[in-house]
Amino acid sequence: MPSMLLIRLAGAVPDVAPRWLLGAARDICAPTEPGGRPGGPPGDTGAQPYPGPLPYPGPEPSPGPPPFSVGAPMPDGPPDGALPGDGATTSWRLGWLDDRSAPPGWPPATARFGSQSREVTGAELTRRSYAQLAQGTPTRRVRVTMTTPTFFSRDGRDLPLPDPALAIQGLLTRWNAFAPGPLRIGAGDARSLVDAVFLDGVWGSSAEVELGHGLRQVGFVGHADLRLMAGTSDFVATMFTALTRFAAFAGVGERTAYGFGAVDVDILDLPVPRRLVSVPTSRRFDGRRAPATPAAPRPPDPRAPAPGPQPGAAPRR
Repeated sequence: MPSMLLIRLAGAVPDVAPRWLLGAARDICAPTEPGGRPGGPPGDTGAQPYPGPLPYPGPEPSPGPPPFSVGAPMPDGPPDGALPGDGATTSWRLGWLDDRSAPPGWPPATARFGSQSREVTGAELTRRSYAQLAQGTPTRRVRVTMTTPTFFSRDGRDLPLPDPALAIQGLLTRWNAFAPGPLRIGAGDARSLVDAVFLDGVWGSSAEVELGHGLRQVGFVGHADLRLMAGTSDFVATMFTALTRFAAFAGVGERTAYGFGAVDVDILDLPVPRRLVSVPTSRRFDGRRAPATPAAPRPPDPRAPAPGPQPGAAPRR
């Protein structure tokens, strides 16, 4: 069932290329058998579903989505009374999507990022079934915080901006690939959901990730509010709630197995106050954290009645 894997590593982890994140995650979530095929019998040398490390960019590792998502290693604060750098530890979060079993390499003893190996000092696994994700009071508005650079693909072009339709379509693909049959979402219901969701607000900036060989990937880091249109049925709202909860496990956008598109999701039952702030246009992603939640004033509703004259004001001629 969907699981959040939190791994604590001894020592700091410098900037890690996306292909090494994929390789380290694959060692836990899709370890290679002696025959060469992850999860396959010895001697099976067929195409590997999740090969790695791979040069990037390139074709997707498999025709279907991988059963895991990858976050960026995040440095923890120093222990109480310790100097900066003493006893440094790093937290690394993975998402697991397979409904049938836990990751085959769980819990890991070490994590290897290319030539760097780190001892695992702690490992936590938190599970929520697909049925649990689909239960509860439906919501109509969520805030998605993209903690690692996130991008989408449209007509063969990268889009480094939050796109609600592409985000929901990607989550639908992953949900239907791993959820039990009775909980899968049909094409008609999926279309109704995609048509009902819109972007209600966005705050953040673009960030670059170095891929090696002179290549880079631009993505968005920050916050996006997704909302359902007025009049959307409770049934569609239930699908929206399930998929946005699922996003915390599956990630959002392209290349989620390479460390892109890791997100946190908050349910917004009430409007959040906003204030105007300046946001940098671009920066290089250093694997630390998303920018603090800014806020901006909501534009006036054009459907609202015009305000009446103030007391004592002269009538307009």
